[in-house]
Amino acid sequence: MTPTLQSFLRAVLHSYAMLFFSQHRGFAAVLLLVSFGHPVVGAAGLASTCLAVAGARLGGFNKEWTDNGAYSFNALLTGLGLASFFAPGWGLAGLVVVGAGLALLLSVALGGWLGGRGLPFLSVPFVGTVWVLLLGAGPLLNLPAAESGIYWLNEAYALGGPRLASAAQWVGDWPWPPLLATYLRALSAVLFQDSALGGLLVAAGLLWHSRIAFSLSVLGFLGAYGLLLLTGPAGSGPPDYNLGANYVVAAVAVGGVFVIPSAASYGWALLSVPVTVVLLAGCTTVLDRLGLPALSLPYCATALLFLYVLLLRERPGASLVLTPIQRYSPERNLYAYATARVRLAHQGAVPLTLPFLGAWTCTQGYTDGGPTHLGDWGQALDFAITDADGRTYHGTGRALSDYYAYNKPVLAPADGVVQEVIQHIEDNAIGEVNTRENWGNTVVIRHAAGLFTQLSHLRAHSVPVKVGDYVRRGDIIGTCGSSGRSPEPHLHFQVQATPYVGSRTLAYPLAYFVAEAGAAGMAALPTQPLKKLKQQLSQVLASTGSLADVPDGAADSPAGLTLESNRTPDSSEMLASAAPQMPQLRHFAVPVAGETVRPPTFNRTLSQALRLPPGYALDVRDAAAPAAPAQRWEVFTDAYNLAYLRCQRTGAVLYFGGDESVFYCTAFYGDESSWLFLLYQAAYRVPLASLPGQVVHDEFPLTVVRNPALTWAQDVLAPFYRFLRPAFWAEEVPSMAGHWPGGPVRLRSRVVVAGFGRAREVQAAELLFTEGRLAELRVRRATGSFTLTCSVAGA
Repeated sequence: MTPTLQSFLRAVLHSYAMLFFSQHRGFAAVLLLVSFGHPVVGAAGLASTCLAVAGARLGGFNKEWTDNGAYSFNALLTGLGLASFFAPGWGLAGLVVVGAGLALLLSVALGGWLGGRGLPFLSVPFVGTVWVLLLGAGPLLNLPAAESGIYWLNEAYALGGPRLASAAQWVGDWPWPPLLATYLRALSAVLFQDSALGGLLVAAGLLWHSRIAFSLSVLGFLGAYGLLLLTGPAGSGPPDYNLGANYVVAAVAVGGVFVIPSAASYGWALLSVPVTVVLLAGCTTVLDRLGLPALSLPYCATALLFLYVLLLRERPGASLVLTPIQRYSPERNLYAYATARVRLAHQGAVPLTLPFLGAWTCTQGYTDGGPTHLGDWGQALDFAITDADGRTYHGTGRALSDYYAYNKPVLAPADGVVQEVIQHIEDNAIGEVNTRENWGNTVVIRHAAGLFTQLSHLRAHSVPVKVGDYVRRGDIIGTCGSSGRSPEPHLHFQVQATPYVGSRTLAYPLAYFVAEAGAAGMAALPTQPLKKLKQQLSQVLASTGSLADVPDGAADSPAGLTLESNRTPDSSEMLASAAPQMPQLRHFAVPVAGETVRPPTFNRTLSQALRLPPGYALDVRDAAAPAAPAQRWEVFTDAYNLAYLRCQRTGAVLYFGGDESVFYCTAFYGDESSWLFLLYQAAYRVPLASLPGQVVHDEFPLTVVRNPALTWAQDVLAPFYRFLRPAFWAEEVPSMAGHWPGGPVRLRSRVVVAGFGRAREVQAAELLFTEGRLAELRVRRATGSFTLTCSVAGA
């Protein structure tokens, strides 16, 4: 089978899966089988789908949407619907061909129009196509009505004689419990079938694809069934079809596909039921006068209404979150969002860095009860330089020049435009303050719309920039002084939303810095939480087996277990984080009072090896079979300028990102037997600064869990509670020869899954970086061990 034909058949299967917002090809095969419960209906749907896929490819439409069936599932519905309305014949065949083309054109057009507004086009093209053909072509061709819905046993008899007809009647007469039979027929009705057995296959396939989607389908069905028992049928048309194609599909769409699954989204799905009832009743009242069926229009109207309302919120809440990237699985959407919310929330933030060189101590942090950082001005930082004894000066400390911070350069924390400059205020004598000119000499820099930084208490006449100057990160914008409300030389730093000196402060993290507890802060560190963390770490290491002993300092420190949270923390979280007792690279975090912080020194080897520009390619070989053909991994960028590695042999894709301080993998798609998946788990997060004893921790999405029973149980509970915690650990292997610029670097990493007080190792790996590239990857898994060697393609 040629690659082109394979790709075509995958697109056809994806079209069936898209009826339930899926890309699960096994589920798609089940739906394809069920659609042939009425053979003519199934054949018409398949033919229409193939025509639409071929048309989308020949038309040069979006390849991704063509391959995932987004452009062809409406043609599938059109073929199924037309064959259920009209009797077989050449007239129906012609109508299916025209319908497939019209549904494709409407899908492309509505995809561009609604997609540009952040909305899906759902099955609107199917509804529009069938209406046009019923109003025009049906009467024009004088097609007879289909009898399959009434005499479907005749079809079975025509295909297989009396035996098949008897078997079909036996299945149809099976004594299903009434409520269950109604639910199953509702599911089969999505494919224009009326078989409880077919519905049972659909339900099994839906459960196979997604436990969350299955539970939402049950919730939507029960909600509609109970409501209709109270109110009576809403609208005309087959009740089973309305239950399946409108109430059930709407609940799945708004509860778990286009909204991140949660307890609130389940309530949102339940709320969709009465809205759909009202819309169905209203639509049928109007459409019956035109002789048109409502089809799935009520579901489309409900889903678009619910999603558009969420798009219009000024302050989106944490409970109803629109799916940012569609992965065609409620579980994958949820797990990816839960992970990215923590580790990738900083994307789009302006990376602010420390406004000085060398090591300074944070003497006053965010709302820590200090004398000046209070109320609306509490989200600010004060810095001074301290010695090993925690003192900020040498000698007697009576002169400004005795203070280590005095006259040290102050740097722009990010690129921007100078908005305000004050530099005429004289420095105070030691111990005195100038409350009349509280902020002293100050520079305010605009970095983005609504984002400014203020640096205050500068030395008089030390500012070399003026208002309107453009500065780059690291440019000197003054020197540290003791002007304004400053009893001794120190630097005040704050982020604010307005350009005025003394504006209210904003909680905003620094992109990266190295932190350790200074002498002044050690006594203030809490001990009980640290002991608890050390015990937890020891338990995990003991239960999974250690790649290497974790240094005591790392176990003693919360930050020793993790690069700090990559989202913008609120003040309560900032206060809760304890200062590390050994140097640790912090990423998008805020210094805590008592910490000594400094800019990191980046590892040249890691920075070069993990700076992967588009076009860069690696040839990867199995060390046990060096003569075998290599897998080539090449770097590309997608339409959103996101970088990814693609394995040419398997088609697997690994998305990655990072900045100057860290490299991280963001997503993996494709065949997990690909070697690229080993890299995804081995290099999930790599700090680019070498620090002795640094242990990196990150959170994996739950999709790495391979125990089916545990996975399914977690999937069912995931919107409400998570009991499985996949985690990533990495550390640099100490070198006997020590570090030198550009020298080789070896990293160890592990993936563990914790739950019920136990932890299980999924993968252990070692990565060797040398000469500015990844040279070797060693992996140990339950299925075996691998050693891969890498070389730059074409070198």
